[in-house]
Amino acid sequence: MDKINEYLEKINSVIENGTFQDNWESLSQFKIPSWYREGRFGIFIHWGVYSVPAYFNEWYPRLMYRKAHTVSIHHNKKYGRNFEYRHFIEKFKPEAFDADEWADLFKKSGAKYIMPVGEHHDGIKMYESSLNRWNMMELNGRDYIAELHSACDKAGLGFMISNHRAEHFWFFNGARRFFPDSEVAQNQYADLYGPAFLPDTGREDNFDAEITASTDFLEEWLATACEMIDRNKPLAVYFDWWVHNDEFRPYLKKFLAYYYNRGIEWGKEVCVFYKWGALFDGCGVFDVERGQINGVSRKLWQNDTAIAKNSWGYTDGNKFKTPGEIIRNMIEVFSKNGCYMLNVGPMSNGKICEEEKSVLLEIGKWLEVNGSAVYGTYPFEVCCFEGKKSKNGSFKENKKFSSKDFCFTASAGKIFVFPMGNMIREKIKIKSLRKANEGGIRYSIKKISILGEENSNLSFLQDSKCLTVYMGSKMNNEIPKCICIEVE
Repeated sequence: MDKINEYLEKINSVIENGTFQDNWESLSQFKIPSWYREGRFGIFIHWGVYSVPAYFNEWYPRLMYRKAHTVSIHHNKKYGRNFEYRHFIEKFKPEAFDADEWADLFKKSGAKYIMPVGEHHDGIKMYESSLNRWNMMELNGRDYIAELHSACDKAGLGFMISNHRAEHFWFFNGARRFFPDSEVAQNQYADLYGPAFLPDTGREDNFDAEITASTDFLEEWLATACEMIDRNKPLAVYFDWWVHNDEFRPYLKKFLAYYYNRGIEWGKEVCVFYKWGALFDGCGVFDVERGQINGVSRKLWQNDTAIAKNSWGYTDGNKFKTPGEIIRNMIEVFSKNGCYMLNVGPMSNGKICEEEKSVLLEIGKWLEVNGSAVYGTYPFEVCCFEGKKSKNGSFKENKKFSSKDFCFTASAGKIFVFPMGNMIREKIKIKSLRKANEGGIRYSIKKISILGEENSNLSFLQDSKCLTVYMGSKMNNEIPKCICIEVE
């Protein structure tokens, strides 16, 4: 604990002498970075030891210790019960990892920044650390996060990092309940497996009602999170869900104050992404996982989702979304004043699978044509979305769009309209752009065209009921087109 205590003293010193203090009044001075407001699209990366078994999802290390679970049954058959999670670390040898190759692909996708997982729930750091020996520099002799950061700097991509360590407090607790002979239950390698806290009731999944992080763990969490930013100097930090619990709040405030003060020292605009009310409104950027909000947000927010439907990390059984599905999801987020973080799950050897490469390149082609309707735009003041409303909240992204659904963004003198159905009719009617003082527009329309299609000067008719745009013929809209309306 000596190193942890030294870091805690350092944290307190930086806060005491900095602009930001660890209270909501001070932290509310936070301003959303301009680079984030302009960029709008980034790549999330879930890659770590959990990609070695390549089965079910990235929660394999927890589920292998849950008796009767599909993962546990699979693990027993393939590896045997004496094969512990620690043994997968020895198999994580990504000789094919090439940070420059990754950065080149992400650049071609149209992303403006990336966000690898610095540490997932399994407690293994993908970067060098002096606070815990279970880090990749010590385990493999390589700091994969540093290599990625360097590659991003060369490619002109912003660099962020995510931290999922909070859940490590209980992540391996199934082993205590179901496998008393395991390394976890025998308290072996405790600096790897963590507290693996199991409540007296034995209900290992009762995360909120019966599991409360200890002071020692919270102090260690704060110190390691601050070391993560000092070593990696990210433009943003993402926290997963369990930090919303009450016991984390004073430590979260300290982290924010420390990080925002560090950002001032570095001369960088930085921010923190959070879920479920973990931060007070305005002290960071609100994030919705695999979901939507049902209206336009007054403040910039973030959606994070994955190309794979079933997992954030790589598995042999991943089911992938189509480029069209993802682009529609992106468009709706952009129209509601959101930014979009799309996850890839590289294989344990360091390669990104062909299915995900293909999706990223298709998105890149689409953004080459339609980027002016995305980067630096803002929600259209009259209406962000016309048609069927989305459900509000996380894990609600399987929306089906029709020909009556439209999304809108805007920039100076231009309104961008995205028809969201798979087909565009020969004649489309947009109620939100009718001639009206309220609930419509009064601008004089100069020109309507389709982005990326030369000489696509479309005829139109506007009255008090709707704007009718004559497309010339029916169009396939599997990869959504964008209609640009230029106004006086």
